[in-house]
Amino acid sequence: MAAHEEMAAAAGRPGGEQDLDAVVGRVTAELLRQSHLMRPGDVPDALAEAARPLGVSAAQVYLADLQQRYLAPLSARQGQDAYALSIDATLAGRAFRTISVQLAATGRTEAGETYQVWLPLMDGTERLGVLRLTVADAGAAMLDRYRTLASLAGLMIMAKSSYSDIYDVTQRTQEMALQAELVWDFLVPRTFATDRVLVAATLEPAYEAGGDAFDYSLLGDHLHVSIFDGLGHNLAAGLLASVGLSSCRSTRRAGGSLTDIAARADDAISSFFGGDLFVTALLCDLDTVTGLFTWIPCGHPPPLLIRGGTVRELARTPRLPLGLTPPAGHQAARRRASAAADPPCEEQLAPGDQLLLYTDGVTDGRAADGTPFGLVRLADIIRRSAAHLPAPEVMRGLNHAILDYQHGRMRDDATAVLIEWQPADPSRSLTP
Repeated sequence: MAAHEEMAAAAGRPGGEQDLDAVVGRVTAELLRQSHLMRPGDVPDALAEAARPLGVSAAQVYLADLQQRYLAPLSARQGQDAYALSIDATLAGRAFRTISVQLAATGRTEAGETYQVWLPLMDGTERLGVLRLTVADAGAAMLDRYRTLASLAGLMIMAKSSYSDIYDVTQRTQEMALQAELVWDFLVPRTFATDRVLVAATLEPAYEAGGDAFDYSLLGDHLHVSIFDGLGHNLAAGLLASVGLSSCRSTRRAGGSLTDIAARADDAISSFFGGDLFVTALLCDLDTVTGLFTWIPCGHPPPLLIRGGTVRELARTPRLPLGLTPPAGHQAARRRASAAADPPCEEQLAPGDQLLLYTDGVTDGRAADGTPFGLVRLADIIRRSAAHLPAPEVMRGLNHAILDYQHGRMRDDATAVLIEWQPADPSRSLTP
């Protein structure tokens, strides 16, 4: 009996829906069993084969490129289906942008109507790409079951990503500079969310990034977020940002306070680079229960608060960039600097408030006539898009606006991190 006939027969029997759910369970179990020895590039074929009892005749994984303009097929390196799809101009792209299922009828065969179903491919709330299934049944009940397959595919891809370069190769459209390779290997995923908070980030130029980096970590009820901008735009700048980021993580994981994180990062950079180089940074903590936002500005532009359609800079007392305090051997000087340091800045957030952290490469970027991108333009983009787009799409749009404004030729790294506390409905746009 053909797969779609078996599926229809199961659905038509008493308890047929339960029978189909049992089939989904067997498909899932089989894929999990196979996954331990599966090659990273074999996920689409394994998925299609295992899911045939659900009426799936073909499957393909498309991964978003690093700058999120195209969806590239995972099998492109094998010469199959080797066409990238535009995220802004295709049905597949719509599934990625809106994090929703999209489908289209593809014609009739002897077995009946067939459909292409595009499902968002996710790792938690990080958008990886889309899964395309060719199916015999595109009814609402079956779409829910296909979502289960897409969720499993996302988990399998991430589980295999540390063991092969195939996903990185698929996602790249050009060769990556050494310093960018260093920075990207340190970075956390660009999107993270819970029911209390979400974070979305962007970094350009993706293939030549040097001194910028971002980080976040949720520990209990506290979200730590940081953004770094190392002096320069070369391998030394990448090392600067990496030392700053690693020092912050080390102190945070040892239970250090925000003040401890700033002091030890300052010492690490100063000691290693001799006080000649520095990193500007925002080191932040958000209590996800109360909404109290605390931050230390280290020679860096202040956060922007987006509230009710308005955008304003948060007031702060600036500190020196990290690395400019005398090294640890100059204990007296360090004690004086520590004693003179102001306490962290504070802001009480309201539910739905958003915060934007950014590096000066965003606002200092120049158009062909020399006009800077500027804070007003940045605030306007965020204000207009944040009102109706999910945070990952806001940042994708900002990323492209920054690049397009400079015609793709950037002189400095441009990084931004958007934080939202108590989002009204995080599941609306962050889960498939």
